[in-house]
Amino acid sequence: MDLIGGRRWLPAAAWAVAVLAVSSFPRMDLVPGMFPGCDKVLHFIEYSILGIGLRYWSGGGKPLFIAGGAGFAALDEFHQRYVPGRHASPLDWMADVSGIVVGFLIYGLIAKKGKDG
Repeated sequence: MDLIGGRRWLPAAAWAVAVLAVSSFPRMDLVPGMFPGCDKVLHFIEYSILGIGLRYWSGGGKPLFIAGGAGFAALDEFHQRYVPGRHASPLDWMADVSGIVVGFLIYGLIAKKGKDG
């Protein structure tokens, strides 16, 4: 599979840019009085979408794309160390990677169902 040719990489790349843009803003409380751990849920959702894009890009569920997503998540957490009001968190990274894996699996199940049905 040609990883650069074609445009299968575009959804994942566009979402990655969106993730970096959002994580470049100083900390902001989205909803006053959010429940404890809500940020982990948001990380999970955000990176689940990235996982879907990575699976689409991979064209067949190559685990290397999960590793690449995990590396991107680590770089994003590192980047947040230098954004006022934000910090790097191993728990955020774990939520990110969990989201990537779940998104990757969800896309695989949907694609398999589409082929079977």
